[in-house]
Amino acid sequence: MQPENPYAAPQVALLDTPAPRPLSGWSVGQLQLLGWLSLVSLLGSLVVTVLVLLVDEQAAVALRRGMDALSLATVLLGSYLLLRLKVFAEQRFEARGLAFPVWAMVLLGLLLEGLDLLWGEGLFNRIDWRSILYFAVLVLLGIATLWLGIRLLQVPDVYPVFRVMAWMDIVGGGMLASVLLMVLAILPLLGGSLCMMLVFFRAAAELRGQSA
Repeated sequence: MQPENPYAAPQVALLDTPAPRPLSGWSVGQLQLLGWLSLVSLLGSLVVTVLVLLVDEQAAVALRRGMDALSLATVLLGSYLLLRLKVFAEQRFEARGLAFPVWAMVLLGLLLEGLDLLWGEGLFNRIDWRSILYFAVLVLLGIATLWLGIRLLQVPDVYPVFRVMAWMDIVGGGMLASVLLMVLAILPLLGGSLCMMLVFFRAAAELRGQSA
């Protein structure tokens, strides 16, 4: 056995991988359920978007109640998932500064849905105070989404898909706030919903590995 070289560099990792923070109050089943609910929210948003963009005016009138009900259910589910994501990010990654943009998105999203249910297609027939109010809320929602994406991007030591979700919020929020690109903003925002689903499933797999 050769003597140990006293001048050799120490054979240790220079940067230790931080251990995952304990997720007290969370279970694998709960995180998986949130993941599946995120998928339901994504599919609901996709169906509403397809109906709005592709269904002609006469068919849209006939489907209006169903579309309104599905849209409201999707907004409520999305708001719940966003609040759960906030709690998860704060506990798992010690994220800070999420409360204001998250609650702003929830309240503005509900307000926007309420305006749409109240005034419907009349919002886009002509430019008046109702349409101006609607687009003002839309711009604020885009700003809040952009702000949340920036805050998420600043959280250190996160899952790769978490960082992708942050970028989706930044791009989608910026496009939504521009109004002119609000239709195209649907794509990155749907991508953000997909990333949220993957974040919850990744967290469930991590928690399962900790308990194994």
